[in-house]
Amino acid sequence: MDDADMRGRKLLKQSGNVQMSQESFEAPRGHQSFRYFVGLTEGPARSFDTPHAAWDHFQKLTNVSPKRDPGVTTPAL
Repeated sequence: MDDADMRGRKLLKQSGNVQMSQESFEAPRGHQSFRYFVGLTEGPARSFDTPHAAWDHFQKLTNVSPKRDPGVTTPAL
């Protein structure tokens, strides 16, 4: 994401050259909504409607494994 892409966006997370940012905007009926963007510092960003989808894409780009709650176990099949 270049400087022009980042205007008006809040940087939420950065790992290496991958950035995740948030942009607020006024949705219909005057409600505040958010859009999320994930991309390389030297390229276009991909837009997401939910933080979960943006975080999943960020993890894929950075090869970060999702943190698991140690108290939660996966049942054996």
